[in-house]
Formats: sequence, C-alpha cells, structure tokens
Amino acid sequence: MAEPQESDSSLLVVVLDVNASAWARSPLSLDKAVQQMVIFINAYLALNSENRLVVIGANHKECRYLFPSDPSSIPPVHDIQVYEQFRVVDVKVLSGVHEMIASEMDDEDQQSLISRALSMSLCHIHRVSESSISKIWSRILVLSAGQDSPHSYIPLMNSIFAAQKMSVLIDICKVYGPDSVFLQQAAEITGGNYLKVDTNNEASLLQTLMFTCLPDQYTRGILNAPGNELIDFRATCFCHKRVIDIGYVCS
Repeated sequence: MAEPQESDSSLLVVVLDVNASAWARSPLSLDKAVQQMVIFINAYLALNSENRLVVIGANHKECRYLFPSDPSSIPPVHDIQVYEQFRVVDVKVLSGVHEMIASEMDDEDQQSLISRALSMSLCHIHRVSESSISKIWSRILVLSAGQDSPHSYIPLMNSIFAAQKMSVLIDICKVYGPDSVFLQQAAEITGGNYLKVDTNNEASLLQTLMFTCLPDQYTRGILNAPGNELIDFRATCFCHKRVIDIGYVCS
C-alpha cells in the first residue's frame, strides 16, 4: 500500500450536523460554530492549491451538498482583500446552513441523518478517486451536536467499515452532550481522532480544528495526536436497538 507523501493533495469532506433542536441545548451556538468551521476550511484550502473540499449538511430531514454547488448563484464581488475561492466557500456554506435551518422550523426533537451523510461522503470520495490520475488522500470530518440513534447503527457501521477499507480517516468533533459511542468507534476503527470540544470557551472549537484536524495523513505520521483511551465497542442489538454487553447470535 502506498504511503502518503508531503506533496500529495487531499480531499476533505466536512459533515455538519445542523439539527437546530440539538444545537439549542449547546452553550456554543450553531452560527458561531459554522463561522469557526469556515475559518478552518479556508486554512485547509490554503495549505495546498490542489486540495479539494466537499461540505455536506445533515439534519433530521435531509442531507444536502452545501459545497460545491452552483457558483452562478453567487454575485461577483471584486475585493482584492478577499481570495475569491474563500468567498465562494464562505457564502455557499453559510447560506446553505441558514436554508436548512429555515426548512426545519417544526421543532422536532429527532437525530440528524449522520449515517446517510457518511454514505454520501464515501460515494463522492470513491467517484473522485476513480476519476483522478494521481493519488488523493481522503478524510471525513464530522461536527456533531446530537446523540446516537440506535436505529442508524447498522448503516453507520457499514459506512465505518467501508471507510476503513478505502483508507479514509474519520475525525469527530463532538460539541455537546454525552460521548457518542458510534462516532467513537468510527474514529478508532478508521484511524481518526475523536475530540470532545469545551463549549464553555467559544474559541475552543477553532483551536481543536486547527491543531488536531487540519494536519493531513502525511503530517499526522510525524505528530503525536491525542489518543482515544476509553472506547466503548459494545454492539447494538437488532431487535430492540439497545447497546448490550452480551448477546446471542443465530448461526
């Protein structure tokens, strides 16, 4: 298997949990979290001109590509102080998040479709990898504020094992609530990082993203990244959708 090189380009797929009901309980607002994520995205694009980016928004109703999308919907602005690619990303991501929030104004307390967003991410990564001449190292970054949904356990685990087979890292930034058992397993199995963000400090999310999630596969090989000490690898039963210690398997 090929080893990552310093000059290799990267493909980053960002999955944003934009479930308004989940963010309403968080000390860090969704708007400020997205603004810090946009700063991180601009830093990622500035590392290498060949870096590629995809941003997917997920709530309890739908998963939507926020970037890339139709660039013709953005009016041209000639500002020598703003890099045009940064402006396009900023406008599309921020406006896309606001549109998804506006379409979710029914206050339903349901979990976001993170498993579906991961499936979309892996499909896009596979399509880009097959059409690219040179090697592209891909990874997924999930910003989550909700809790685990036992009903999504099977599709989520299928996505995790698919990512492991494709050598795709999955980084998790958990913003609020108890630790996600499923997302912890996603980070551990794929070789990514699971990070619990201190939401009492508004700048902690950006700091976490910059120092832990910004390095690519090559750079991570020479860094001492934070480890995941306590990972709950218990499975979820198919019938009752509960996490169990001991179960019976039909042969």
